Amino acid sequence: MPFTNNKLNVEAVLFDLDGTLIDSAPIYYQIIDIIFERLAIPTVSRETLQEAMDDGDFDWDYVLPDPMKPRKEELIAQARGIIDDVAPDLFHNQIKMIPGAAEACKKIAGHGMKIGLVTSTPTDYIAVKLVPLQKAGIQNLLEVVITADDVVNKKPHAEPLVKGSKELKVPVEQCAYVGDTRVDIRSGNAAGMRTVGVLTGFDDFKALDRENPDAIIDSAAQLNDIIVFQGT
Repeated sequence: MPFTNNKLNVEAVLFDLDGTLIDSAPIYYQIIDIIFERLAIPTVSRETLQEAMDDGDFDWDYVLPDPMKPRKEELIAQARGIIDDVAPDLFHNQIKMIPGAAEACKKIAGHGMKIGLVTSTPTDYIAVKLVPLQKAGIQNLLEVVITADDVVNKKPHAEPLVKGSKELKVPVEQCAYVGDTRVDIRSGNAAGMRTVGVLTGFDDFKALDRENPDAIIDSAAQLNDIIVFQGT
């Protein structure tokens, strides 16, 4: 059952992408495992990785042992090379929609509400991530797509979501933002939007609840249970 303070009476829904509409969290953990193996970095717990990703960027100080920290910049550069090497094939071969997310998007759009996408994904990677949305028939329903390259300040700053609301021509207070991480909820709250956390990505209920979202649901498939549709 969804946890919600009250139902969402909004005109538009903006979505995060990774872990919210597409099931990419396992791929990211797989990429991290490959990086750690190739760079001989000792493995750490998932909880430590989540803390390293707490503010939208990866904080290497959380995961590097003290003897490796003087080489941090070198290791980061090598890690970026590994990501460029392995990520495209992994996403192309494994990426898929979160079950029920496409149907929820279609119902929301079918009731005349605007939907859009606000992601920290760079433009260079967005095409492969949108393939599942295209196959599910919902990419054409997105009235706006904001990537990391479209703004100066990434989430958790409010700028990406404010830009999304402006391009939709819907006031921020009439928008809901749906995401799977603390960063998403912080960004939505900073923008003055209603916020919904989903448990299909990186953060668990406790982590999301600390950011005071308006609702926490198991997945985007439950959105239709908490949105007020006009005329129904």
